[in-house]
Amino acid sequence: MTDIYNNFKQLLFDGGIDLDTDQIDIALVSDSIAYTPDIDLEEMVSDVLDGVVAAEFSDASYARQTLNITVTQDNSNNRAVADASDLSFLGLDGDAIQGVLVFKQVSDDTNSPLVAYVTSADFPLTANGGDVTIEIDADGLLTLN
Repeated sequence: MTDIYNNFKQLLFDGGIDLDTDQIDIALVSDSIAYTPDIDLEEMVSDVLDGVVAAEFSDASYARQTLNITVTQDNSNNRAVADASDLSFLGLDGDAIQGVLVFKQVSDDTNSPLVAYVTSADFPLTANGGDVTIEIDADGLLTLN
């Protein structure tokens, strides 16, 4: 399931975010704090990953990653698609992962706007020292119909 933050929708329409030229990153969200997105009020990464609302996954081998996004027009299905390559995290150990936070990286969490929170039937995913691959849906990361 993908929750798209309302602030992102406005930024997309007014040109504040360009998915295929801006740096779009992901952070893994730990299950140490149960997180339910507030798509109306949460706007920046710091609104979520503050250790109260939600916590970021923590492990010595973990680091946020940048998505390689390609935006295309799909006339046969009357939509635009933002797709990205799958991402791999090597040797993760620690908390379980409850979801993936997608955001535009600016300079720090206080000015980096949220894009989406992505979960699936695979979450929570226990990190037990093995590699973790985040597979982007075959239909794309985001679609606009």
